[in-house]
Amino acid sequence: GKDFNKKKPLILTEENINQFIFPSCCHAIPGDDVMGFIDNKNRIKIHKRSCSIAAKLKSSFGNRIVDAKWDMHKQILFDATIEIKGIDRKGMLLDVSKVISDQLGINIHKVTISSDNGIFDGTIELRVHDREEVKTIMNQLRNIDDLQEVQESCNLGVYDNKEKINNRESPDLKSGDY
Repeated sequence: GKDFNKKKPLILTEENINQFIFPSCCHAIPGDDVMGFIDNKNRIKIHKRSCSIAAKLKSSFGNRIVDAKWDMHKQILFDATIEIKGIDRKGMLLDVSKVISDQLGINIHKVTISSDNGIFDGTIELRVHDREEVKTIMNQLRNIDDLQEVQESCNLGVYDNKEKINNRESPDLKSGDY
């Protein structure tokens, strides 16, 4: 962060992504509008511009904000979690997995679903390349009969060939070291 030219946008690529920190407050992935924040230890943390923490950083530490842009080529996988809810029926999980795995070719990492009084809700953790894949998955899931709600939850990490390559961390609001 110290030797960085703040006048030029920071370009996030497969080659340099592990140099940055992705705080857990907003879970930025390629396709998100992002910015960098140079923290007290000269590390650059990448936030979505829409993140509430980012808004506070911009107003309080504007001189430590840098523009950031993605230049990714679908080589690295990012976590995405989608929440689903609807009317429980036989074959619902099969229909959901067919859309994600068969039609879209996306790997399902984890599924958690529970049903109560004929209503189910759950989460599906996926590995995706970018925000566009998340939108496509959600749009396809909305076409399933009896699936009533589909929304994105949190993204948890960055993966390269199934290995975590950089830390996601919770911002420590007390220290001002976002």
